Amino acid sequence: TWAHVGALALAGAAAYSRLGSADEPGTTLISLGVGAEPPHVHEVEHGAPLADLVPTALRGGPVLMGGFHGTWVPWETVARATVSPRHLTELGAPLGAGVVHLPAPGACPLELTVRIVGYLAAESAGRCGPCVNGLPALAEAVHGLALGRPGARSRVEQLAGLLPGRGACAHPDGTVRLVRSTMVALTAEVDAHEHGSCRRLRVAS
Repeated sequence: TWAHVGALALAGAAAYSRLGSADEPGTTLISLGVGAEPPHVHEVEHGAPLADLVPTALRGGPVLMGGFHGTWVPWETVARATVSPRHLTELGAPLGAGVVHLPAPGACPLELTVRIVGYLAAESAGRCGPCVNGLPALAEAVHGLALGRPGARSRVEQLAGLLPGRGACAHPDGTVRLVRSTMVALTAEVDAHEHGSCRRLRVAS
């Protein structure tokens, strides 16, 4: 924000508005992460193709938009999306804090979800039931889903329906948002785990 204020003050509104699109002038910052590597921050004009940010070798797979409380989206959505808060929200993939995360090459995106949900369950303030009991239960259910345990999918769906709106803050809601998007965008991966056919899983049983 302060960088934009400086650009406006030094270059003027007319010069700044030449960047980006007509309805969303200017630029934004995207933190692009791959696997466990430190993210790289890119300044991108509004309206630029989102897919252009993704390294060629990683194109075709799902992308996590908005960070740990974000949304998994399939590549088909990424391929037609632009770096636009409005457009991404319309596509069901809000940019949020500007975090775009990709699984490492050959990594299982469902395994990454297991790790993220486990982390989020452990990072709550521990002040209300949805965080104290609900998020650990959800993390265990997602773990079971990755391991192909019977009944895990229905347990995930049950908890995802119970937790939103019940916490003292939005931490459970954001975690459920991630899990729900997993069930929609990673359907093929979820099915493969249920049938024991995913060869990329490394999560311990």
